[in-house]
Amino acid sequence: MKKTVDDQQVQIKTLKNNVSRVYKQTIEDTGQIEEQQEKAGTLQQTVSEQQAQIDTLKSNLAFVYKQSIRDTGIIEKYKLGNEIYFRSSYYNLSRDDINSVNGSTTDEHENAFVNYFDLKFSAEPMDELQFNATLTMYKLWGTWNSPDSIMSSDFGYSSSPSDSGIKVKRAYVDYRPQWLGHHVNMTFGRLPTSDGYLTRYRYNRPSQTSYPDLAFNAESDGAALTFYFDNPLAKSLNLVYARSEDETDMYPFKNDPEGLDDIDFYVAQLNSELPFLDNSSFTVQWLRVDNIRYTGDNLIREAIDDINTVINLTGQPSFVTELIFPQELGYVDKYTIQFNNDRLFDSSIDFFASVSWSRSHPNGDQIDAKDAAGDPLDLSTVPGFEDVASLYLLSPDNHDSQSGWAFYTGLRYNIESERFKNPKIGVEYFDGSEYWVGLDIAASDPYQKLNTRGSVWEVYWVQPCVENMLQFRTGYQYIDRDYTESIMAGLYGNPEKTDEEDKLFYFSFEFML
Repeated sequence: MKKTVDDQQVQIKTLKNNVSRVYKQTIEDTGQIEEQQEKAGTLQQTVSEQQAQIDTLKSNLAFVYKQSIRDTGIIEKYKLGNEIYFRSSYYNLSRDDINSVNGSTTDEHENAFVNYFDLKFSAEPMDELQFNATLTMYKLWGTWNSPDSIMSSDFGYSSSPSDSGIKVKRAYVDYRPQWLGHHVNMTFGRLPTSDGYLTRYRYNRPSQTSYPDLAFNAESDGAALTFYFDNPLAKSLNLVYARSEDETDMYPFKNDPEGLDDIDFYVAQLNSELPFLDNSSFTVQWLRVDNIRYTGDNLIREAIDDINTVINLTGQPSFVTELIFPQELGYVDKYTIQFNNDRLFDSSIDFFASVSWSRSHPNGDQIDAKDAAGDPLDLSTVPGFEDVASLYLLSPDNHDSQSGWAFYTGLRYNIESERFKNPKIGVEYFDGSEYWVGLDIAASDPYQKLNTRGSVWEVYWVQPCVENMLQFRTGYQYIDRDYTESIMAGLYGNPEKTDEEDKLFYFSFEFML
C-alpha cells in the first residue's frame, strides 16, 4: 500500500513539473505570439502602404500609356524631318568640238565634287488636310556663300550647285474636303513640279513629282486642282496654274516701273493605268507657257545707259534716245505622253517611254529702239548687242513659229541577288529635234540632258550598301549635240548647227532615311 502511495506521489510530482514546464513554455510562447502579432501588424501596415504605392504607379502608367498613344498620333500627323536624302557626287565632264566665234573648235575638261541634300517636312492635322515642304542644299565642295547668288533664276535656284544656303524647293498644302467625298484636291504654294517623275529609276528613290519629265521640270509657285475618278483608265485629272513675275523687289506688291508682263503656266494632265499591266502608269499632258516676256532687258538697259553716259560726257547726243521692250513675245504649247511599268510582265525589268511635241507661237513684236535722229535702230547690228536677236521666242526676229519633238526611253534590270543586295543596272536613251523646247530647268544633272537638241545615251549601276539607307551609284552619259541650246532650256533664241560631244562620268554615295 505504501509503495502505491509513493508511486502516486512521484507521478504527482512529475505531473507538477510538467505542468510547471508547460506553464513556463506557455508564458514564453505568449510573449512570442504578442511579439509576432506586433510584427504582423507592422507588416500589414507596410503591405497596405506598398499596395497604395502600387495603385498610384498603376494610375501613372495608365496616364503615360494614354498620353503615349495620343502623342504617337500627333507624331504621325506632324513629321518634322521625316525624310532625308543626301548625295555626295563626283562628276568628270568633257566637251569636244566647241564652236568658237572665229569658226575654230576647242575642247574643255572639268571635274567637280558636289553635295546635294533634301530635308522633307510634313503634317497631317486632319484627314482632309496635309502640308509638305522640302528644303534643299546643292553645293560644290568648298564654295562659300556669295551675294551673287541672289541673281539665280527662281525656276531652279535650288537645283543648281552654288553654296551651302538652304532653299525652299517645295512648300504646299493639299486640301481634300470630306464633303466632296475626297474626290477633289486643292493644292497651293510652291508646287511639286520639279525633279521629274522618271528620275526614280536612275536615282533609285521615290518619285518627287507626278508630272512628266519631258513636259516641265521646274520649281513653280501656283495652285492646282485634282479630280479623282473611280476608273483605272482615268484615275485623276490635274489642272495647274503657275506664274513667274518680272520682279526685282523694288516695289514688292506692284510692278516695277520697267517690269514686263508675268509669264503664266497652264497645265491639264490626265493620269491613268493600263488594266492589262500591273504597276503601270500612263499620263497625257498639255502645257501652255503664256505671255512669254523678253529676257535680259535689264542688262540691255544698263549697257545702253552706260554708253549714253559716256557719249554725253563728250557733248554728243545719246546714241539711243528711246528703248521700248515688248510686253510679251507669244506663247508655247507642249503635248506629252508618258508610260512606265515596274516589273514589266512580272519580269525583272522596269521600263518607261515618253514622247513630247512642242510648238512656238511668236506674236511678231520686237524691241523698239530709236537713235539720236529719231530713226528706228536695229540693236542687233550694233557692235556689242549682236545677241539681242537671240532673246526672241525660238527665232531671230520673233516671227516664225517652230515645232520640236523629243523621245525618251529607258529600262532598268533588277538583279535578284541577296548576296550582292539586289543591285540594278539601267540604260536610257533620249533624242531631241532642232527646235525642241525641253523646259528641263530644275534637273540636277550637270548637262540637263533632256534639253539636248541631239541624242543622249546613259548607262548606270546602282549598288545598295545598307538596305534602303545607303547606296553607291555610278554611270556614264554620252551626248551628241546637233544644235545649240539657248536660254531657259530652249525657250529663247534661234538654234545654230553644231557638232559638240559631251561626256560625263559620275559616281556618288547616297543616304536615304
